[in-house]
Amino acid sequence: MAPSLIPHDEINQLLQEPLNIDDRQQVLGFTIDGETSKDLDDALWIEPNQSGVIISVHIADVTALVPPNSQLEQQAFSRVETRYLATSNNPMFPRQLSEDKLSLLEDKPRWTVTIRITLDEAANIKKTQLLSTHLNSIKKFSYVSADKTLNDPSQPLFQVLRYCELWAQKLALKRQKGGAFGQSTIAGVSLDEEGRLIETPLYHSQKIIQEFMVLANTAVASLAEEHRLPILYRNHTASAIAPESKLLIETLNNLGLPELVRQRLQSWLNPATYSPALVGHFAMSVGAYTHFTSPIRRFADYINHRVLKAVFIEQKESPYTVEELQAIAKHINDKRQEIKEKRNEHFREERLAKTVTILNKKANITTLSDKEFSQIIKDSLKVSKLDKLVPEAQQRLENRTLKPSDLYYLVFGEYENPDNRTLIKDELLNHLKEQPTLATQILQIAATIGQTTVDYLDKKMTSGKFAFWTVFDEKTTSQPSIASNKQTARHQSNCNWLQGKLEDKLQEVTAIDQTALNDKIIEESPVSAPATVVNEEPLDLSTVSSEAINNPIAYLHTTLQRLKLKNPVYSYNKIDDQWRCCCQVQWLDEILIETEALGQNKKEGKTQASLKAIIELENYVVNEEFPIE
Repeated sequence: MAPSLIPHDEINQLLQEPLNIDDRQQVLGFTIDGETSKDLDDALWIEPNQSGVIISVHIADVTALVPPNSQLEQQAFSRVETRYLATSNNPMFPRQLSEDKLSLLEDKPRWTVTIRITLDEAANIKKTQLLSTHLNSIKKFSYVSADKTLNDPSQPLFQVLRYCELWAQKLALKRQKGGAFGQSTIAGVSLDEEGRLIETPLYHSQKIIQEFMVLANTAVASLAEEHRLPILYRNHTASAIAPESKLLIETLNNLGLPELVRQRLQSWLNPATYSPALVGHFAMSVGAYTHFTSPIRRFADYINHRVLKAVFIEQKESPYTVEELQAIAKHINDKRQEIKEKRNEHFREERLAKTVTILNKKANITTLSDKEFSQIIKDSLKVSKLDKLVPEAQQRLENRTLKPSDLYYLVFGEYENPDNRTLIKDELLNHLKEQPTLATQILQIAATIGQTTVDYLDKKMTSGKFAFWTVFDEKTTSQPSIASNKQTARHQSNCNWLQGKLEDKLQEVTAIDQTALNDKIIEESPVSAPATVVNEEPLDLSTVSSEAINNPIAYLHTTLQRLKLKNPVYSYNKIDDQWRCCCQVQWLDEILIETEALGQNKKEGKTQASLKAIIELENYVVNEEFPIE
């Protein structure tokens, strides 16, 4: 295939061609899309059955109208996909087709391919059918109008949308339990199907579309896999350093900050690609995945329609050999990468040009939103240094509106004039002393960007207090931070490290002055070293309910929520072939309860540590020692 110009007579011929719907089954459906979207690929319908539900996803039957090897197809091949710009788009097919004759417009007869999926009550796929159908869409919802309908029982499609939402939630929960983090929310951040951050919050109806499209793509891929049919599978893999998906999700949830989540995922995940060779999809946690639901906008979907329609609807052979599919996949992958690089370069140049303009006109800096100022801090280091931002950074520091990532750049960024770092230092240190956890977040960002770790050396004093030194970039402070619990000591130690960084007073780890402690020290290993053995003694379960014994982890979470306390904090160490889990329950900024337990795996250790915490928590409540009104 090669790109070519499209003669208008070919388009006009397709526009004038009548749609014969006599030999196609009529189906019900409605569309939900963006407010200004006109290229509507897909419509939905849902109906209950005796054992679960039948979900129908109706897809525009583009390949029934666009002839194979036509100039229209050649241009779509050259473009690969519709490109969405800030205020417009560059469609894969001409607008007369993509926004009219092919689009599933309201109350317009359209040829469709229906994926009819039967689910049981547990949302397992029991049957998948591909059908040649025709649709008159009964309603064009925008995400806004669909969300309004979801909250208005007087609307005609309220019950249908509510039922869709119920099953979308079931599908999402099932995927997440299976280890999927693609098309999910992790640490409060929405991710797309490849684990990339989605900046814009999702509408409720958008989540319905998301889950139903994932279901359709998964069902079709599984059908192809079952019949060993080469199609353009969507493969996604993790890098060698990535943890398995469930541990990855746990790690991301513990990170909390969107910037840390983004950076960690970038280092763990490879780009998704198309191929007739099935590899699987890591982020979606499925053995087979594909793209089928957007043939107006993506050429891969268009090709998959040709293959799957031929085999499962027309009972014919696939129109493509494996070699032809490989060539098409390579072209799509290469073109998408080229588009991505050009887009990134364009946005990068645009941002840097804007940064230079703003830095040269200091008056503009004060009008920037918090998000814009964050970007300017980051980009300014690529075109100059931070000096011109210091006055505004000082003001925003005083107002406490800077994010941890902003503070990271202020600490680790370069200044032309050292006095400017000094101006920033005092207010920054005041901020960190007010919120010591920020210091920990800043160092986490630094470690993630530098692809390294923050380590600690800790000493337990005979008074029961803890002394901590933060070790980062092979540097530490001359004096430890001392507090009554480890977490507070760790946060304070991180504050001290950042102060040493700002004042250029850090030193080599070997220069630690242990005589600075005026109390006898009980030597302990560094935090990163193997932990000592935990002596497991029989637990006194006399005060513990059967519900707590059966599911200690869930019971502990529920109890802490009832008492208006934070969720427990878990940490793990490997000891020979066992896992030690430490469970901390906090009240205010102090550790109220800290338990440890061994297990053959992390879950077993976590379960036992939670059970121990429940016992201690019960004792607090029984003895009326619990410090809550």
